[in-house]
Amino acid sequence: MIYFLVPTYGRPEVTKKFLSSLNASVESKYLAIIIDDHPEKVTLKNINQNSSVQVVSSEKELWWVGSINLGIKLLFKKYDIKNDDIVVFSNNDVVINQNSFNKLHQELKKNTNQIIHPRTFDQDMNEVSSGSKILSIFPYITKHPKNFKDKKVIIDFGTARFLMMVGRTLKKIGYVNPDLLQYGGDNDFTLSAKVFHNINTFILRDAFCELDDTETGIKNSNIRNMRVLYKSFFNIKSPNNIHYRYKLFKKFYGKVGAFFITLSLTLNSIIKFTFRANVLKKKFNR
Repeated sequence: MIYFLVPTYGRPEVTKKFLSSLNASVESKYLAIIIDDHPEKVTLKNINQNSSVQVVSSEKELWWVGSINLGIKLLFKKYDIKNDDIVVFSNNDVVINQNSFNKLHQELKKNTNQIIHPRTFDQDMNEVSSGSKILSIFPYITKHPKNFKDKKVIIDFGTARFLMMVGRTLKKIGYVNPDLLQYGGDNDFTLSAKVFHNINTFILRDAFCELDDTETGIKNSNIRNMRVLYKSFFNIKSPNNIHYRYKLFKKFYGKVGAFFITLSLTLNSIIKFTFRANVLKKKFNR
């Protein structure tokens, strides 16, 4: 059995595209558990449920971490997943084709003691990050493998756009850190796998998922001034949020380590913004 856990917050049309790609790509029996965290329950109202699709409505706003943990709880309590079942954490804004899904599935069957993720391309076919490898703690430096030659590359932090594992792995790792809220949950899960259970996460070279990255939001690439950058350090909806960055790293590096890593990441954000701003200034002053 293959289980997909898919947290959603609105955008039911995007979810429909994701489900259509599963229907066309997955030959085995599967169940997509869609967690609807929108207050108006737009996914519950617009997605047809059947033997392969179940929509679960949250009773209160759970954000990403709470939604994925609700899905995990259902797998443990309601469905009693088996060790050799397949579990995928997925975003609803991706699609995958049959060839890529089969490559992921085959790779996992070769070695079940791993977590795997496809490479990710946006709607313009630009490769975006599918995870990162920690190169240095302080200063905090990571590498995001793209266009690599090896069959697969190891990472410390995986994204949950299409994160695949076996049931045994999920049972070992358990829930995502409940102290987190929106960002960092996927990082917490994959680094927990490595640090506490000796289970590595890999990006597979020949498997791909396509990301719909058209939705606007707080991203480092679209922060246009220092005021917005400053606010991003405290906004729950921002990956720059200082509070939750600290909570993510505290679990693995303690209070002191987490403080310095968070400081380094914050400085990195400021430096990158300054560099982008200078590049844009030079471009428009030509």
